[in-house]
Amino acid sequence: MEISAIYICPLKGLATLDPPDPERLGRAGQAAKALGLKRLLLPVLEESLIQTTREKVRFLDGMAAALDRSADAGLDAWLIAPAQKVLGLDWVLPYLAGAAEDPGSGPVFVDRRVRHLRPFNWWADPSLVQRRIRAFHELAAAVAGHPALTGWVVMDRALEWVRPDPELADLVLKSYLGEIRDRDEAAPTYLGLGWRELLGPDLSSELVAQVDGIKMNGLEDLPEELHVPGHPAGEVLLGAYLGALSQWLFDRPLELVLGWHLINGGIDRGEALEAVPLLSGRGISGIIWPSLVDPEPSLMHHPPWALEPGAGEVSLLDTHLEPKDSAEPLIKEITSVVPEFQSMGFIDISKQEYAEDPGAHFARLWDHFRESVDL
Repeated sequence: MEISAIYICPLKGLATLDPPDPERLGRAGQAAKALGLKRLLLPVLEESLIQTTREKVRFLDGMAAALDRSADAGLDAWLIAPAQKVLGLDWVLPYLAGAAEDPGSGPVFVDRRVRHLRPFNWWADPSLVQRRIRAFHELAAAVAGHPALTGWVVMDRALEWVRPDPELADLVLKSYLGEIRDRDEAAPTYLGLGWRELLGPDLSSELVAQVDGIKMNGLEDLPEELHVPGHPAGEVLLGAYLGALSQWLFDRPLELVLGWHLINGGIDRGEALEAVPLLSGRGISGIIWPSLVDPEPSLMHHPPWALEPGAGEVSLLDTHLEPKDSAEPLIKEITSVVPEFQSMGFIDISKQEYAEDPGAHFARLWDHFRESVDL
């Protein structure tokens, strides 16, 4: 099983809206390659694409330089574009959120700062839809076809920021895919979904049919609907279940974002290693680590790290670009897993029956799954 990692620049972070520092990315890429990783995923905040022309050109040139450094390190690169949720924090454009502060809403990074705002139904405004498509066009025109850019994750968690009508979601996805395929027909395209899509999979099913695979997210927030064990095996067990259920529902290659609770200092390495074989046979083609490198200490007080307890500890590499104690044995164990697809003996209903009451079946099949693996 292949392993990749999301790369957030440990010198600049994301809140500056700057591209990654190319020299540090090159060194981090070399360390990742030595550790056994195959690919870096670079999140692109949409706010970086609506800056002044000068700032936008500088950003796009910087992304091209980042791709160059990834290639120099011997790693492929994918873009997550636009990146909606990174390390547990939503990052959106100013016109995608309400103007008034709402203490009851979760934190969101907008207009270069963290605020508490409600989502705005931008899908219903044709001018905003076209504005987002134009921003993606500029990104694709600048970097699509770069030799190191071998894949894309599009609309990452976009369905969570106000649920769209199927027709509008289809329009945006087709527009993004068209921009990519006009320039690079070979690059695989993945749709970024959160696990909550399994509670209402009708819309996702229509969209997933148009892409090459799925990036499954959301394990930073464990489902309240399920009783997930709190030890490291819990995250791996849940990931295996989500992977198997997604494979059954969507019938697409799936890469799972995993590692939120497996690498920090309080984790018992033996428990984490013992949990890894649970991933075998679930139809998961690859693992994506939530973060490659810990941020510099000065960034720990900036978003996203300042808002998510432990977010600065989930990375595989420390600030000196050295593998953490648990990283090497975990990577070795995960890469030994064969990404085969076994029968779904824990599923006792049809897809049509699941769609009639996905919430109830999501929890019920979880119980069946746990019984099937005897954990």
